[in-house]
Amino acid sequence: MNKTIGLLLVSSLFTQALYAQKTFQIKGDLQDTARDGQKVSISYYEGASKMYKSAVIKDGKFTIDGQVTEPTYAAMSTGIPAAMRKENPWVMSEQTALFIEGGDITVTGKTLEGAVIKATGKAQADYLLLKKQLKPFADRQRDSYNAMLHAVVAKDTVERNRLKVINERSKAQIDSVEVAFLTSHPASYVTLELFRQRVNAISLTKEKDKLSAWYKALSAPMKQTLIGKQLNEQISSAFKLAPGNPSRDFTLKDTLGNPIALSSFRGKYVLLDFWASWCMPCRAENPAIKKAYARFKDKNFEVLGVSLERPGDRKAWVAAIQKDELPWKHVAPLEVKERDDVTKLYGITSIPMNFLIDPNGKIIAVYLRGEELMKKLEEIL
Repeated sequence: MNKTIGLLLVSSLFTQALYAQKTFQIKGDLQDTARDGQKVSISYYEGASKMYKSAVIKDGKFTIDGQVTEPTYAAMSTGIPAAMRKENPWVMSEQTALFIEGGDITVTGKTLEGAVIKATGKAQADYLLLKKQLKPFADRQRDSYNAMLHAVVAKDTVERNRLKVINERSKAQIDSVEVAFLTSHPASYVTLELFRQRVNAISLTKEKDKLSAWYKALSAPMKQTLIGKQLNEQISSAFKLAPGNPSRDFTLKDTLGNPIALSSFRGKYVLLDFWASWCMPCRAENPAIKKAYARFKDKNFEVLGVSLERPGDRKAWVAAIQKDELPWKHVAPLEVKERDDVTKLYGITSIPMNFLIDPNGKIIAVYLRGEELMKKLEEIL
C-alpha cells in the first residue's frame, strides 16, 4: 500500500472512531426520598450542540438516557425542597458533575451532591483525581461562602470581611490546582474542559499568549477533538482580531429591515458592540456606552450595536433598544445562519464584547468595559 494512502486511511479511521456516537444511561438511586417529585437535570455537549435532559425522581430513583460523540463534561443538578433549605435558604439546588464516555453510569448516595458516581472511561478517572486534589479547597470555599452569607444576614461586617478573604483565597487555590492539572495532563479530556472554561472575552483579549501556549502543549489527539478544534479557532481569531488588525466587513439589517454594512462607517471611529436583549451584563453596560456616545457623537464617533438575539426574536430586540433608550444604529442576525456567520467572523464566545475601529477600518482596541471606553475615546479624540 502506498505510504501516503496508508497514513490517510489511518487518519480517517481515527477520526471516525473519535466521532462515533456512543449511548449512555444514568441510573440514580438517592436514599433521601424527600426529593421525590423533584427533577434531576443534566447539561452536556453532543458535538457542537448543548444538550439538556431531565428526569423526575420517584422513590429516590431516576434514569436519563442520551448519546455523546466524544467524552464530555456534564453538569447535573436538582432543586432542593423549601422545607430542606432552613439552614441555607439561599441554596436552591444541589449540583454535581461527571464525564460521560458512554455506557452505564450509576449515581448513588443520600443526596445528589454527595453521591458516588461510577462511570467507565479514563476521563471520569482523571476527573475523580482532580476532585480529590481540589476537595480541601473546594470545601473551604463552599463553607466560607455560606458562612459569609450568614454574616451578611446578621449584618456582621467584620466577620463578613474575614470570611470574604478566606473565600477569595480558596478560589485562588482552586484555580492554581486546576491550572497545574491542565498543564501536567496534556492528553486528558478533563484538561480540555478546564481549558474551555477559561476561554472567554477577557482571556481572549488579555491572555492570548497564555492560551496559545496551553493549546500548543495539548497532545495531538486532543487537538483533533471537536473542543480542541474549537479552541484553536477561537484563539486564532483572537490574534487576527487583536488591535492593529483590519476589521471584518459584514452586512445585517436594522430594525426597519434596511441593510447596514460595517464598511459604511469608514471615515469615522466606530464602536462595534455585540450584545443582546436577554444579556443582563450587556444591558448593564449600556449606560457607559450612552455616556460615551453623548460626549463624542459630534467628534467623528459612532456606535453600531449587533444584537445576538434568539432566532426571530425581533420584538425583544426592539423593546430593549426602546427601554434602554439607545440612540445609535442597531442591526441583528435574526436567522441562525446569519448569527453563526457573524459570531464566527468576530470570534464571539461571550457577550458583552466590543471592538473599537478607526476611520480606516483598523481595530484599535478590544473589550472596553465601563470607564475604559471613555478613557480610550478621550485618548484618541
